[in-house]
Amino acid sequence: MSRACLVADDRLVAFAAGDGFDLDEHVAGCDECQSFLADLWDGELHNDLVAPVLQLLRVELFLIDLARTGAGVAARMAAALVRYLDPAPGEEES
Repeated sequence: MSRACLVADDRLVAFAAGDGFDLDEHVAGCDECQSFLADLWDGELHNDLVAPVLQLLRVELFLIDLARTGAGVAARMAAALVRYLDPAPGEEES
């Protein structure tokens, strides 16, 4: 360990594995710990994240389009109800 922050390597390895949640704030501001983790994680990511991220974006866009379509249909139905439930021009309800 040659870091000035005195965080042991085994604690950072545990943090990298998802066990050391007590280091979140420290690691966010410590350049030396981030450098150690970058070296540790270099080449460790074997999953391609492009496909899952694109799938989530497509689902989000689909839901947005669905909401717009639903809002448009609801607006048209409301306009139709107003038009058909209002008395004809010149006629008064008794």
